Amino acid sequence: MTEPLSFTKFLSVWLPTLAVAAVVPSAQTPLGDRFLVDLAGLPIPVVTCILGLVGILAARPFTMRAEAELGWPLRLLVTFIMIVLVELWIIENRPGWLFAFVVAIGLGFSGFSLLEMFGQQVKAWVQRALGKATNSSEGPDGP
Repeated sequence: MTEPLSFTKFLSVWLPTLAVAAVVPSAQTPLGDRFLVDLAGLPIPVVTCILGLVGILAARPFTMRAEAELGWPLRLLVTFIMIVLVELWIIENRPGWLFAFVVAIGLGFSGFSLLEMFGQQVKAWVQRALGKATNSSEGPDGP
Protein backbone atom coordinates (compact mmCIF):
# COMPACT_ATOMS: atom_id res chain seq x y z
CA MET A 1 0.00 0.00 0.00
CA THR A 2 1.02 3.54 -0.54
CA GLU A 3 1.33 5.91 2.31
CA PRO A 4 -0.85 9.03 2.37
CA LEU A 5 0.60 12.19 0.89
CA SER A 6 0.77 15.18 3.18
CA PHE A 7 -0.60 18.50 2.03
CA THR A 8 2.81 20.26 2.20
CA LYS A 9 4.46 17.50 0.15
CA PHE A 10 1.63 17.71 -2.39
CA LEU A 11 2.07 21.49 -2.71
CA SER A 12 5.86 21.20 -2.97
CA VAL A 13 5.42 19.06 -6.11
CA TRP A 14 2.20 20.52 -7.50
CA LEU A 15 3.03 24.27 -7.40
CA PRO A 16 6.28 24.06 -9.41
CA THR A 17 4.56 21.74 -11.91
CA LEU A 18 1.69 24.19 -12.26
CA ALA A 19 4.10 27.09 -12.75
CA VAL A 20 5.92 25.24 -15.54
CA ALA A 21 2.76 23.96 -17.22
CA ALA A 22 0.71 27.15 -17.03
CA VAL A 23 0.44 28.97 -20.33
CA VAL A 24 -0.23 32.66 -20.44
CA PRO A 25 -2.24 33.55 -23.53
CA SER A 26 -0.40 35.86 -25.86
CA ALA A 27 -1.88 39.25 -26.58
CA GLN A 28 -2.89 38.82 -30.20
CA THR A 29 -4.53 41.38 -32.38
CA PRO A 30 -8.25 40.58 -32.74
CA LEU A 31 -9.28 39.36 -36.18
CA GLY A 32 -11.38 42.45 -36.76
CA ASP A 33 -8.31 44.66 -36.35
CA ARG A 34 -6.02 42.74 -38.69
CA PHE A 35 -5.21 43.88 -42.21
CA LEU A 36 -6.27 47.49 -41.73
CA VAL A 37 -5.92 49.91 -44.62
CA ASP A 38 -5.94 53.61 -43.82
CA LEU A 39 -8.34 55.43 -46.14
CA ALA A 40 -8.30 59.19 -45.55
CA GLY A 41 -7.63 58.67 -41.86
CA LEU A 42 -10.30 55.96 -41.48
CA PRO A 43 -8.95 52.46 -40.78
CA ILE A 44 -10.75 49.93 -43.00
CA PRO A 45 -10.56 46.20 -42.06
CA VAL A 46 -10.13 44.84 -45.59
CA VAL A 47 -10.57 41.09 -44.98
CA THR A 48 -13.64 41.61 -42.81
CA CYS A 49 -15.19 43.92 -45.43
CA ILE A 50 -14.54 41.35 -48.16
CA LEU A 51 -16.16 38.62 -46.05
CA GLY A 52 -19.18 40.87 -45.49
CA LEU A 53 -19.52 41.50 -49.22
CA VAL A 54 -19.19 37.79 -50.03
CA GLY A 55 -21.77 36.92 -47.36
CA ILE A 56 -24.34 39.33 -48.81
CA LEU A 57 -23.75 38.27 -52.41
CA ALA A 58 -23.77 34.54 -51.57
CA ALA A 59 -27.09 34.78 -49.72
CA ARG A 60 -28.97 36.92 -52.25
CA PRO A 61 -29.96 34.03 -54.60
CA PHE A 62 -31.76 32.34 -51.68
CA THR A 63 -34.07 35.21 -50.75
CA MET A 64 -37.81 34.90 -50.11
CA ARG A 65 -40.42 34.75 -52.84
CA ALA A 66 -41.89 38.14 -51.94
CA GLU A 67 -38.65 39.78 -52.96
CA ALA A 68 -38.58 37.92 -56.28
CA GLU A 69 -41.62 39.93 -57.37
CA LEU A 70 -39.64 43.18 -57.19
CA GLY A 71 -37.79 42.69 -60.45
CA TRP A 72 -34.06 43.04 -61.06
CA PRO A 73 -33.61 46.80 -60.60
CA LEU A 74 -35.20 46.81 -57.14
CA ARG A 75 -33.43 43.58 -56.14
CA LEU A 76 -30.12 45.23 -57.06
CA LEU A 77 -31.10 48.27 -55.01
CA VAL A 78 -31.89 46.10 -51.97
CA THR A 79 -28.57 44.30 -52.43
CA PHE A 80 -26.72 47.61 -52.63
CA ILE A 81 -28.42 48.91 -49.48
CA MET A 82 -27.52 45.71 -47.59
CA ILE A 83 -23.89 45.90 -48.76
CA VAL A 84 -23.60 49.51 -47.60
CA LEU A 85 -25.24 48.63 -44.28
CA VAL A 86 -22.92 45.67 -43.64
CA GLU A 87 -19.77 47.54 -44.67
CA LEU A 88 -20.58 50.51 -42.44
CA TRP A 89 -21.31 48.17 -39.53
CA ILE A 90 -18.00 46.35 -40.08
CA ILE A 91 -16.01 49.60 -40.25
CA GLU A 92 -17.71 50.96 -37.14
CA ASN A 93 -17.69 47.87 -34.89
CA ARG A 94 -14.81 45.76 -36.24
CA PRO A 95 -16.38 42.35 -35.54
CA GLY A 96 -14.46 39.12 -35.95
CA TRP A 97 -14.34 37.46 -39.34
CA LEU A 98 -16.84 34.68 -38.61
CA PHE A 99 -19.36 36.96 -36.93
CA ALA A 100 -19.21 39.49 -39.79
CA PHE A 101 -19.67 36.73 -42.36
CA VAL A 102 -22.64 35.19 -40.53
CA VAL A 103 -24.36 38.55 -40.04
CA ALA A 104 -23.80 39.38 -43.71
CA ILE A 105 -25.40 36.10 -44.77
CA GLY A 106 -28.35 36.80 -42.48
CA LEU A 107 -28.84 40.26 -43.94
CA GLY A 108 -28.48 38.84 -47.44
CA PHE A 109 -31.36 36.45 -46.73
CA SER A 110 -33.63 38.88 -44.93
CA GLY A 111 -32.60 42.24 -46.34
CA PHE A 112 -35.89 42.96 -48.05
CA SER A 113 -37.87 41.96 -44.95
CA LEU A 114 -35.69 44.25 -42.84
CA LEU A 115 -36.19 47.19 -45.22
CA GLU A 116 -39.93 46.49 -45.44
CA MET A 117 -40.25 46.42 -41.63
CA PHE A 118 -38.21 49.61 -41.31
CA GLY A 119 -40.42 51.32 -43.91
CA GLN A 120 -43.58 50.28 -42.06
CA GLN A 121 -42.21 51.63 -38.78
CA VAL A 122 -41.26 54.95 -40.38
CA LYS A 123 -44.70 55.19 -42.00
CA ALA A 124 -46.43 54.50 -38.67
CA TRP A 125 -44.23 57.06 -36.90
CA VAL A 126 -44.99 59.73 -39.52
CA GLN A 127 -48.71 58.98 -39.32
CA ARG A 128 -48.64 59.28 -35.52
CA ALA A 129 -46.66 62.53 -35.72
CA LEU A 130 -49.04 64.02 -38.30
CA GLY A 131 -52.05 62.77 -36.34
CA LYS A 132 -50.84 64.51 -33.21
CA ALA A 133 -50.06 67.68 -35.17
CA THR A 134 -53.53 67.83 -36.74
CA ASN A 135 -55.25 67.06 -33.43
CA SER A 136 -53.37 69.82 -31.63
CA SER A 137 -54.15 72.36 -34.36
CA GLU A 138 -57.89 71.82 -33.94
CA GLY A 139 -57.81 73.11 -30.39
CA PRO A 140 -59.73 71.88 -27.37
CA ASP A 141 -63.16 72.83 -28.73
CA GLY A 142 -62.65 71.32 -32.19
CA PRO A 143 -62.75 73.09 -35.58
